[in-house]
Amino acid sequence: MSAHVHCPYCSVGQETAEYSDYRPFYVNCSDCTRRFIVEPVRNGVVVYRDGEAPCCSDPECRETEMGDSGQD
Repeated sequence: MSAHVHCPYCSVGQETAEYSDYRPFYVNCSDCTRRFIVEPVRNGVVVYRDGEAPCCSDPECRETEMGDSGQD
């Protein structure tokens, strides 16, 4: 599945890459090139600025905290 999101920095709309689960992932804006986080949720997606997401919604922090144990 993919989603249409708006960059939280410049508001440009774009399609995300394909995803198949609820793990958050990074997206690089096609216009301003800044990185942001997209987290799939039950009714769509949530978008965060890089560095402003809670740890469980930040892919790098989540990997560190969960030890990449596969316990999603």
